[in-house]
Amino acid sequence: MRLLISEPALALASPLPAGVTPVVFRVGETPGPFDIAFLSRDLNMGGARDTPAPGFAGFVAALAAEPGLQWLHVNSAGVDRPQYKALMARGVRVSTSAGANALGVAQSAVGGVMMLSRGFLGWMDAQSKREWRPATMPFPPDLQGQTATVVGLGPVGNEVGRLLAAIGLKVHGLSRNARDVPPPGFLSAGRYADLAPLLPGTDWLCLCCPISDITRNLASAEAIAALPKGAHIINVARGGVMDEAAALAALHSGHLRGAYVDVFELEPLPPQSPWWDAPNTLVSPHAAGPAAGNLARAADYFRRNLERYLAGEKLLNQA
Repeated sequence: MRLLISEPALALASPLPAGVTPVVFRVGETPGPFDIAFLSRDLNMGGARDTPAPGFAGFVAALAAEPGLQWLHVNSAGVDRPQYKALMARGVRVSTSAGANALGVAQSAVGGVMMLSRGFLGWMDAQSKREWRPATMPFPPDLQGQTATVVGLGPVGNEVGRLLAAIGLKVHGLSRNARDVPPPGFLSAGRYADLAPLLPGTDWLCLCCPISDITRNLASAEAIAALPKGAHIINVARGGVMDEAAALAALHSGHLRGAYVDVFELEPLPPQSPWWDAPNTLVSPHAAGPAAGNLARAADYFRRNLERYLAGEKLLNQA
């Protein structure tokens, strides 16, 4: 069995099981035949969803051209890219490393909550202008006792909720299916369809879900309008989950007090995007997740799935 893999990923995934021969991918070269593949994070360094790096573009082109491809493992948590959907449509099994970057994404999301709550963006603006701005009344509301609704109860959402509960927030969660026993830190765990009744009492709407037919535009203009005045939105999900125009309008009107947005419908975010100047808003370049340990964690998911694949067992995180 021949495995298409990058050199950095091969170093992390080695030693390979007996009978698996690596085909090392190099940009600009046409790889020989292969049966399975591991698309690792190093191949997309410097790229974005809508302008992929040469390594990613070359790798997925090789996948599309290989008629014998049977299984692809990807470093990411989601498989909403059209290249992955095309492979699945022709019968290729696709599995993910969902959970590998969960701690980083969750820490970034909760960091955004802390920064917005405590007024960090104002301090940073004052520092950039060398201005000393003492605190004035009214002081920021206490974070403890506020309510967060976490949309998406995968590894990221579960960790976001746990951390928010640890600093004193009341946390409700939503996912595709309701749960009789909520995850640690959560007061409830309902379905996406249960969002509307929670919105009027939600101070922090935290979007942590994959993009799907159910979650697309879940944070709609109507949903944003139903939030109480002064609420915040945290979006570490996917572009398309939130109505960006409605969120921007709510930020400018003051209905939303602030936002942290890591993902956008168009990436990279163009220089002329109104998000760069949105009031009390923290923007990051789809970078909430990267952490030094992610590469090894994704390689570990691949190794475990490789053992399962060879044994004919069900794959972890199969799409």
